[in-house]
Amino acid sequence: MKKEKITESKGETYYIKGRGIPKGCKYCLKGEKAVLFLNGICQKPDHCSWYCPISEERRGKDITFIDEIKVSSREDLLDEFDKINAKGMSITGGEPLSEFNLEKTLNYINYVKSVYGKKFHVHLYTNGLNFNEKIANKLALAGLDEIRFHLPPNKCEKIKFALNKGYSVGAEVPIIPNEDYLNSLEKFILYIDKIGAEFINLNEFEICLPNSQSLKEKGYFLKKGTIASIINSKEAALILLKKLAPIVSIKIHFCSIRAKDFHQLKNRYSRRAKSIKLPYEEITKEGLLLFAQIEGKSENLSKLNEVLLSEFKIPKKFILKEQKTIKLPYYIAIEDQLIALLDEIKIEGYIMEITPFRQIIYQQITEKTPIKVYKQEVGLNEN
Repeated sequence: MKKEKITESKGETYYIKGRGIPKGCKYCLKGEKAVLFLNGICQKPDHCSWYCPISEERRGKDITFIDEIKVSSREDLLDEFDKINAKGMSITGGEPLSEFNLEKTLNYINYVKSVYGKKFHVHLYTNGLNFNEKIANKLALAGLDEIRFHLPPNKCEKIKFALNKGYSVGAEVPIIPNEDYLNSLEKFILYIDKIGAEFINLNEFEICLPNSQSLKEKGYFLKKGTIASIINSKEAALILLKKLAPIVSIKIHFCSIRAKDFHQLKNRYSRRAKSIKLPYEEITKEGLLLFAQIEGKSENLSKLNEVLLSEFKIPKKFILKEQKTIKLPYYIAIEDQLIALLDEIKIEGYIMEITPFRQIIYQQITEKTPIKVYKQEVGLNEN
């Protein structure tokens, strides 16, 4: 039996060397995909509803988001695609192929393909409950590139309807560290490999606020030192990956929570930050926007603004004066001369990190550090 090597990607995912990962995953890990959350409406199937991670804000509600942005028109999609220089879109929910959502899903696929062309990669996630030959053909005509099933055990054969339709066919399921579940999953992987599916994504089992009580009641707990990982999920995935690699030809890809919540997000934020960055802002390695913010009384800020322009000779484009704040590059604000001036005028200065959004409703302050403290933290006071 040939020994297969398990490789770790830069994004902290694992796959079988030589087989690669699904195309949709490649785009996601690079931050090149926007996520269309169609809405929170689904059939609530028993096999997955008990650990559903969808927030109360979205669950069961007919509200659409593209990444973090609430969608009020199709143009909202195009704006987000342009902001992150997207190479594709994933469609999730809720259930994109339910009777309630099917036409919406088809319309969105048709629309983005008509605007961005065939190369714009679109994949979707489905529980497959009402999937059939007719739906499979409609998705092909709309231009779908990839479909990912998360089926209940008694519906596995529905995957066959998607085969040979012109789009990539696979599955995506969580790794629940339960012996019966893992045995069933192993049989499922052998089955979809046999019928000719192209891939299966194994996701690290996630605990979050919406599902935490349910998971704890069933004996699943947070792994120490992580933000959302269930104990033994990753370990179980790697055991399964190594066991099946020599006996199947299908792509098997394990995606960690860190890959989703850090690498994908960081890369997408970096792409967005580059498109909206203002002259006084810098982009951090996490894809956040970094700048200095001076706060104080209007007359004191006006005085400071004059000094910045006349004595410090800072170009106007690097200064944004508002009623209660002045924003400017952080590297100017940490100069000793400017810090002394702030003390003299008796106004406060901070180094800010924010998520890369201009709309206040989506923008989050991730760090707000007094300038002197910031200098100490990064070691700029050292001789």
